[in-house]
Amino acid sequence: MIFDYEHQMVRTAENWLYSQVSEVKREFSTPWGICDLVGCSLNKNKVKKRLKFRQVKSIGPQLRVMILSIIPDFEDGKTITSQKLQNKFKDYFASYRIIHEINQLIKDRFVVETDTGKYQKLNGWAPLHKKLIALELKLTRVNDAFNQAINNLGFADESYVGLPMEIATRLIKSKKKAEFTHKGIGILGINPNSYKVLLKSKPLETNPNPIMQMHSVERFWLTYPKDTLT
Repeated sequence: MIFDYEHQMVRTAENWLYSQVSEVKREFSTPWGICDLVGCSLNKNKVKKRLKFRQVKSIGPQLRVMILSIIPDFEDGKTITSQKLQNKFKDYFASYRIIHEINQLIKDRFVVETDTGKYQKLNGWAPLHKKLIALELKLTRVNDAFNQAINNLGFADESYVGLPMEIATRLIKSKKKAEFTHKGIGILGINPNSYKVLLKSKPLETNPNPIMQMHSVERFWLTYPKDTLT
C-alpha cells in the first residue's frame, strides 16, 4: 500500500480538484456527515449580476434559502404575502422565525417589499455556479465510500471516490465498476504525486436537491474574493 493514512491522499486529490474548479474546501459538512473535499467554480457573469444587486453576503442557513426559493422573482411581476410564507412552514417553524428570516433577506437585499406589503426577490443569477464536485477519500473501504458518494449527489453535480491507485485500478477491472457506472459515481486513482480519473462521474438518476445545492454554493460565495469582480 502506497499510503498508510487517508490524509496522505488529500493534497494530491486537492490538486486534481483545482484542475477542475476554482475553489476547494476540505471537510465539507453535509446532512449525512463530512465530505472530504468539495470543489466549486462560480459563474463570473452571474456573479456580476448578483453584485449589481449588492448581494454581497451569503443567503444564510438552509431555511432562509428555502424561503427565498419560494418568493417570486421581481422580473416575473408576481408576489407573495408574509402570511402565505408562514403557512407553508407552519408545521415546522413558528411564525416569528419565518418573519425573522424574511426580514434578514430584505436587509441583505435579496428581497424587496412592495407598496402593498408583499414580497419579491431580486434574482437573475441563480444558479450561481458552473460546477460543484464532491470527492470522498478511502484507503480500502470501497462500499463505504460508494454509499457516501451517492449521498453527495444530493448537492453535487459530480461525485467521485478517491482511492490509492492500486485499489482504484483493481476496482475498475472488477464487477463493482458497473455499480459505479449505474449511479454515475466517478473513480479517481491517487499516487503520492499524481492522479488519474479512471471513471468519470456521469450522474444518471439523481438530480441535486436545488435547496441543498444552493446552500452548498453559498458557502463558497461566503469566502469568494468579490473585489476582483467589481
